[in-house]
Amino acid sequence: MDWLVGVALLVAGGVLGFVLAKLLGDKQTNASEDTNSEQTVKELMAQQASNHLHQTKNITAEISQHLTQLNEQISHYEQLIISQKSGQEGEQLNYFGDDATAYLRNKSSRETKQTSTADVQPLDFSAESSGLFSGNKDTEKKSN
Repeated sequence: MDWLVGVALLVAGGVLGFVLAKLLGDKQTNASEDTNSEQTVKELMAQQASNHLHQTKNITAEISQHLTQLNEQISHYEQLIISQKSGQEGEQLNYFGDDATAYLRNKSSRETKQTSTADVQPLDFSAESSGLFSGNKDTEKKSN
């Protein structure tokens, strides 16, 4: 019976040692996995930051390109206004655009009717006075 208690204690110690080894081993692997995941997160964040910087540089380059185009258009518009104020007829601001303006200039104009203006009023051929003002100063009063 003594030997049975010794074997039971040996089995219990083995099971207890196995469980403790497993738990401690898991904690160490968890710690190494945590450090690996932290490194992975840091690498991912560094990659995203570099992508963000690259996109930002592209956007600022596009904005600067649009800004130079806008400055050129403003200076061209300013030169047109100055030339128009100085009286140069060569370049004018076209309301319809270049193609439509050329079409409208070359389009044959229709002959318009010229209305003649009479210097004299036409004669009134009615026999008697008509209309609202018949010319009678004496108005007849109707009795009710």
